[in-house]
Amino acid sequence: MSENGKLSKFWIQELTRPAFEDWLENEAEPVVIVGIGAIEQHGTHLPLGTDSLGVEKFIHDAASRTNSVCIHPCWPGYSPHHMSFKGSITFSEDTLLAILLDTIESLAEHGIKRIVLINFHGGNSNIMKLAAQIAKREFRVMIATPEGPRNTETSKKILERMQRYLEVHSGPRETAFALHYFPELVEMWRLDDWENGVVISEQLQEFMNPDREDYELVSQVFSACLGPNTEDITTTGQYATTDPRKADVKEAEVSMEEATQFLADFINVWKTIPVPLCYRD
Repeated sequence: MSENGKLSKFWIQELTRPAFEDWLENEAEPVVIVGIGAIEQHGTHLPLGTDSLGVEKFIHDAASRTNSVCIHPCWPGYSPHHMSFKGSITFSEDTLLAILLDTIESLAEHGIKRIVLINFHGGNSNIMKLAAQIAKREFRVMIATPEGPRNTETSKKILERMQRYLEVHSGPRETAFALHYFPELVEMWRLDDWENGVVISEQLQEFMNPDREDYELVSQVFSACLGPNTEDITTTGQYATTDPRKADVKEAEVSMEEATQFLADFINVWKTIPVPLCYRD
């Protein structure tokens, strides 16, 4: 599964120790991609593991393009805001941080100097960034948290909908993404009587218009006023005022291909930079 450093399997759990050692010894700049997701409610039609199922597919695709090893160390994430909806599982912030740091420390112990953290759940973002900050200093490893691209026609179109329609959770964007990666787990029939369940005040919803001249300001007011829990935002679990039945699978295919290639390009460019002195043993 690894010959002269060239992998045919990319999940760390599928590699034998000799295969992993062969990759370490022969891959000039070994990179490990760590996925972070969640198990939480995703409206009525998407599986509870949408974020973890998605990040699993994504990091494996990127690893296969860059001869990297990938690992998905935990399926739940930090999701206390979803706990009023049954099926959600949350780690505490301390638990998730510890899992990430323990994973990174283990990899650092084996000589890995380049680790990529890829997160598919917004609730994990701050914890991931803290883990990256701590790990760089304590374990003397480089940690990357790349995001992109943001300048393509597709990415701009999706961002505009996310701003205008709060299309961030279980709406058309994420439904299309799920139909692209794991269509067999999506139950679109549950949307036959779909209704917009967002309960944000009309005054705040006016701040969701990216065409406003003062959008930079009012969008931050919107974020400051948004309720902390899912039930404060929506009755259905869907964060989006738009109909998920309008999901565009072809758009999702383009978007995920762009994101996968962006990550692969990032890793390949990163490998050309020698390990800085501060990270050397």
